[in-house]
Amino acid sequence: MAISDSWLTTQLAKRKLSITKFAGLLWVLDARGVAYLPALDWLVVSDLHLEKGSYLRSYGNPLPSVDSQATLKRLALIIKDYQPARVISLGDSFHDKHSMARMTAEDRAFLCNLVSQVTQWSWVEGNHDPDLPEGIPGEACEEIHLNKEGAYDVVFRHEPEAGLENNLGNNTKTGNRAQIIGHFHPKMRTAISRRRYSGKCFISTSQLFVMPAFGQFTGGLDIEDEVMLSLLAKNERNTFMMYDGIIFKT
Repeated sequence: MAISDSWLTTQLAKRKLSITKFAGLLWVLDARGVAYLPALDWLVVSDLHLEKGSYLRSYGNPLPSVDSQATLKRLALIIKDYQPARVISLGDSFHDKHSMARMTAEDRAFLCNLVSQVTQWSWVEGNHDPDLPEGIPGEACEEIHLNKEGAYDVVFRHEPEAGLENNLGNNTKTGNRAQIIGHFHPKMRTAISRRRYSGKCFISTSQLFVMPAFGQFTGGLDIEDEVMLSLLAKNERNTFMMYDGIIFKT
């Protein structure tokens, strides 16, 4: 862990970070779109969607081949700041199974070097990338379970476990186990002093925490959408919106 108390205090004052509690653990939410778990020195990022640009371009969309490079460079700066013991990439890290074949040699080398700088890098499987591309360092897994009796019980997945909709508090499969997921790319709109803002966000209830998408070309699902409301009840949710380099609770 590289962050110091003075760095943390400065970043909080600048509203570059926000602190929240979820599943019995303290989390640092970074305005750049990642979550940090100080207790374990883990950094969590979701939905990189590497090579989405080249995928869309193959279908006639006039997009430049810069999304993977831009995404990885942003992530590299964050990792340099935190120097975490572990990075968890929470699914859909690669846009499709042919992503690595389309990625430039330079970007592949950059990615492999970045992963190799971290002691432990976990690639959680997503619906876009159920299999880790060959030649990429790190470990692939379906989910990561973190448990300490009497303190916390949380699972890191790409999508929520089945049966959560409208029944989070009583689901017999998950019990009281909290979940940190990606997949939905949450975004929101709000008004402050008669000005309207929109942007990506972190959103949570007592049992479900949804990460924002980190990838350069990733869109989003509005938190007022029926799908989001079925998972995160409006009267129970906490939202942290990112806008113009800052993060704030709404």
